[in-house]
Amino acid sequence: MNRKGYLSTQIATHENFSNAYWGYSAGKHGRREVRLFEADLDENLANLLHAYATRTWRTSPYVAKEVFYPKHRIVHKSAVPDHTIQWAALLPVERWLMDTFYYRSPACVPGKGTHFFVRQEMQELTRCSQAELYYLVQLDIHHYFLNIDHQLMSLCIRKKIKDPILLHFIDEFINSFLQGIVLGVKLSQLLSGLYLAPFDRIALNCFGIADDPEKYRYWQSRYVTDSIVTCRTAAEAAEINRGVEYLNQKFNGFVRRGLYSYSRFADNIVIKHSDKVFLRLMVELAIMTLTRDFLLPVNKNWAIRPTWMGNDLCGYVFYHDRLMLRKKNKKALCRQVAKLRKKGLTDREIELACASRVGFAIHAQTRHLLKKLNMEKRLGAVIRNRRKKAPFEGMTAEQKRSVEDLICLERDNEEDKLILLIDYKVEDSVIEKNDDGSCKQRIAIRYKKVD
Repeated sequence: MNRKGYLSTQIATHENFSNAYWGYSAGKHGRREVRLFEADLDENLANLLHAYATRTWRTSPYVAKEVFYPKHRIVHKSAVPDHTIQWAALLPVERWLMDTFYYRSPACVPGKGTHFFVRQEMQELTRCSQAELYYLVQLDIHHYFLNIDHQLMSLCIRKKIKDPILLHFIDEFINSFLQGIVLGVKLSQLLSGLYLAPFDRIALNCFGIADDPEKYRYWQSRYVTDSIVTCRTAAEAAEINRGVEYLNQKFNGFVRRGLYSYSRFADNIVIKHSDKVFLRLMVELAIMTLTRDFLLPVNKNWAIRPTWMGNDLCGYVFYHDRLMLRKKNKKALCRQVAKLRKKGLTDREIELACASRVGFAIHAQTRHLLKKLNMEKRLGAVIRNRRKKAPFEGMTAEQKRSVEDLICLERDNEEDKLILLIDYKVEDSVIEKNDDGSCKQRIAIRYKKVD
């Protein structure tokens, strides 16, 4: 990929800095520091623009803050000018840089995020059989943001950008934090995704062992030896009895196919495979690559286990046939409801107080839980009932499908998603509104699947 230059001509404009401020301050105008900055907005933006263009900007000292939920962290707050100038530096390049990320690594990407990743994982598990994805492993990088190396991060950004002013600004931001990069600002999210983007491509290619004959022979012999040493069942013994040549060919097929079921959410790496021995070797290579080439330690609590045991990730537990809420989150919701009921709050007041937890829970199979808590009748259910209305006569609501079912993603077979367009209709949306209060337009199509 060619590096991009001359980006500062797009960044160092009053319009870009103004858009950056309004983008950052959306929903924050009640804060005192935001109101003070906005009181003399034009002059403040002009000062920021001049500091960026002349390379005289220096990041303000951070204010540390302890966070105890969902786990203990130390995040750092920045001043409003810092947020504004970082937003301005990102606006022209953010979408372009994030388009270079692996599509199954959606953390911190606008329009994607946690639930996009959850849907991807569930679609893969429901589409593939247990035999195809029988084993899984989850690797967790220890204190990811704090262990990002400054020099490697600077080299990584230089592989994408060659504009000297923007590079100077990013280097100053990286070095403004003593160890790693700061947790809690927008620019850190982009840099954290960019830091591990090369690792994703290396992992998909089985860490390049097919490109080095000596390395390939070593890991091939390891696969044969480990298959024999770890044999425990009659099925595994039958595989070994087919001979060393068969095991070598099996290993060769795995390497050629690559890690077809690899995904990453921030610092959580998930790999699924049908062969436990091969998966263990890939874990060794992953840990070796992370510690040697990226200087990132991996927590030692990883374990290879069958997928039917479930994978606890992002607040949910993933199975082939269902998505469950994490037990800790379920208990926290029940305890919060019980505590509020003891205080004498009404059901409506409890719903409002627990809205964020309930909104997170409804994506999993929690219908019975919400019914027990008397929270099954919510606004979201009303909206979903509106969406169930069939757009064409003679159709039922159960025949409706999401547009995501029609999109052909990477590694999907286009022949399986060919459709014949029969009819279409453009009508007002019952959910989404424009800024002036009018209804947005939506399109519905009637199609037939082509066999």
